[in-house]
Order: sequence, then C-alpha cells, then structure tokens
Amino acid sequence: MLKYFDPYSDAGHSPLALIPVVGPLSAIRGAGRAQFQKSGFPTRRNEAWRFTDLKPLIDARFAPVAPSDDLTGLDAAIARHPAGVDRLVFVNGRFDPARSAIGALPEGVSVGAFASWALAHEAEATALFDLAGGADRALLSLNAAFFSDGLVLDVPTGVTLERPVHVLYWNQPVASHIKSFVRLGDGATVVIVQHFAGSGQGWTNLAETVELGAKAHLGLYTLQDEAAEALHTAHLTATIGTGAELNAFRLDLGGRLSREDGALTIAGENAVCGYSGAYLLSGRQEQAIASVIEHAVPRGRTHEVFKGCIADRAHGVFQGKIHVAPDAQKTDGYQLNKTILLGERASIDAKPELEIYADDVKCSHGATVGDLDETALFYLRSRGIPAEIARHMLIEAFLVDTVELIQHVPTRALFAAAIADRLAGNSP
Repeated sequence: MLKYFDPYSDAGHSPLALIPVVGPLSAIRGAGRAQFQKSGFPTRRNEAWRFTDLKPLIDARFAPVAPSDDLTGLDAAIARHPAGVDRLVFVNGRFDPARSAIGALPEGVSVGAFASWALAHEAEATALFDLAGGADRALLSLNAAFFSDGLVLDVPTGVTLERPVHVLYWNQPVASHIKSFVRLGDGATVVIVQHFAGSGQGWTNLAETVELGAKAHLGLYTLQDEAAEALHTAHLTATIGTGAELNAFRLDLGGRLSREDGALTIAGENAVCGYSGAYLLSGRQEQAIASVIEHAVPRGRTHEVFKGCIADRAHGVFQGKIHVAPDAQKTDGYQLNKTILLGERASIDAKPELEIYADDVKCSHGATVGDLDETALFYLRSRGIPAEIARHMLIEAFLVDTVELIQHVPTRALFAAAIADRLAGNSP
C-alpha cells in the first residue's frame, strides 16, 4: 500500500486515512477514496498496465506537506518560458499567484486555479471526475480523493487567445494530485504549454479534461522534465466536437517513472485528433504511453506518432488503440511508433492496435525498433565529427522530426531546445 511519510512519526499512513472527507466536493472525494479501496493499484494482470512496473510508485513514501522555502531551480524553470505569455505557476500542486503573470483577457475568458473555480461551480466540477472502472483507473480515483489544484481555462464561443497560456507545475518530494479542466466554445482557439519540473522524489498525478466545441482549435503541448527520481502519472480525457482540431504533443525527458493514459473521443464529424510525442530515456527510467482514440462518428481523422530513443537499462511502452465504431464511416486513422535502442539492455514494448467496425475507412498502424543508422554515423565521422557528437546529432534529428508536428512555432523551438539541452547534459 502506498504510504505518505509523516515527518513527526516513525510510521507511514495510508493515503485513504490522511485527509478527512469534509468541505466542498466532499462527495467526490469520498467516492474516489471508496473506489480506490475497492480496486487498489493496477497490476500486470490488467491488460492496459501489463508492461508498466508500478513498484517505484507503490514503494514510495511522500511527505503530506512539503517545505516550500527551498525552491532552488524554480526561477530557472520560469525563465525558460518566453516573454509575452500568460503564465500560471503551481508549487506542490497549489497555485502560486506571486510567480504567475496573467495579462488582460478577452471578455468571458476564465483562466486560473481549479480549486477556486470548483468552489463556485461545485456541481459542474464534480461531474468532471469519472470514477467508472476498476483498477485500470485507480490513479484517477486517488486524484479525485486528494486533488489540490490545477489549471482551469474556459474560453467562450468565437474567442481567440492571442497569447499562449504557459503552465509550470513545480513539485518537491510530495504527492501532488492535480486536476485540470479546459473548455473551448465553438470556434475558439488557444495554445497551452504545460511544463512539469521539480526536485527530489515527488509524485505528480495529473487528471485533465478537455472539451472542444465545434470548429474549436487547441494546441496542448506538454514538456515532462521532472527530477530524475520523480514519479509522473497523467490521464488525458478529451472530447472533440464537429470540425474541431486537437493538436496534442508531449515530450518526456525526466522522471524515474512516467506514464500518460489518453482517452480521446472524436464526437463530431470532420474532427481532427493529433496526439503525438517523443521520449528520450536513459538510466533505469520507465516511460509509457497508453492511449485509446475513439471514432464515434463519420469523417474523423487521427494522426498519432510517437518516437523515442532509449539508452542504458531504460524501458519504454507504447500501447495505442484506434477504435472505429460501426457508424464512423470515412474515418482516416494513422498510428506509428518508432524507437531507437541505444544500449543492449534498453527495451521497448510496442502494441499498436486498430479495432475497426466500419467498412469504409482508411486506417494504418505500425511500429519499428532499431539502432542508429550506421551509414549516417560513418558519414558524420568521416567528416571529422567525433563519435559522441555524431550520435547526439542523429538522435536530435530523429526526435526533432517528431517535434515538427507541433503547429505552434515558438513552442516547437522550445521543445527542440529542451531535447538539445538534455543531450548536452544541461537539462535541469
């Protein structure tokens, strides 16, 4: 059983007994707690988790409250974000208004902290927590029981946010259960950049809900660059309306254990779901992507590409499914996972899937695993480039090719720079 460390006691405490079920949203907190008591953590017997080793998480102990006075590295992480953006900073799962900077917004736009929004919209906030399912969704149950704060962004019909919204989640050695809600009205356009970083062996457990109205456009870009020993779990639930487009991309660099589960639904005709990412792993890192993209209506389009490089004894997982319902004719689904293994002990478990119940579709999937191109490596070395630099150049080119899927050019440059920093050993 997961323990939260109490600095005033020699004994750990069950997370289900740590916080009383009182106050706003107490019903959903109690339901999350009860659901986790029934299910427990997922194990390798659960198909969606068969390749993921949760032992680092289950064995971990976290302080119930972290001292926030020593925030070494936080200012440097903030400085990585460009000027001219709306910035929200969360420290140990709670909104930090002093380090945040939100400019003037169009009328009707609501951006801020989920905890404050939930107090004024309790019934609506409660409905965002879906506790159906068993152990597969146990981390969502814990999130409902212990969520602290997170981003809320509500944009009305026809509004375009000219400035990107940058969100920095900084975590110390605590468990931060973060709830995020993004809703775009018909025709709204927004770019969100999420950056996860911190220090020590903390656990970030994110549950985010995205709702896109007709012809809305959301760029949702996530940089996961947590501390080397940190734990990071995330669950993205997205509903994409008629003619809307989601361009989602995540870059995984940090963390001892990192996993995102995606449940994305194309709910309106002519909707587009772009869900892609890149990963660069070393040491004994564990990283996983497990997604289900549901085509519920006709003429939807999915483009899912994940590429990664894995070194040393690190382990990656890609489990991606595109499900096409019987009525979802004219679906166009594309799924690809490509991985380069940089060491004899490095490994990847890839399981791309298509589940199709319609007969007029264009769908394809594939996965490849291999080494660096020896011919290209030889060519670079023959031009006088040292072997290590040549390897870094090839790795960077392989990953940046996927980063090109990011539609927002400044964010594309930010993510490419993060890869270059990691390869140069300068990642925070």
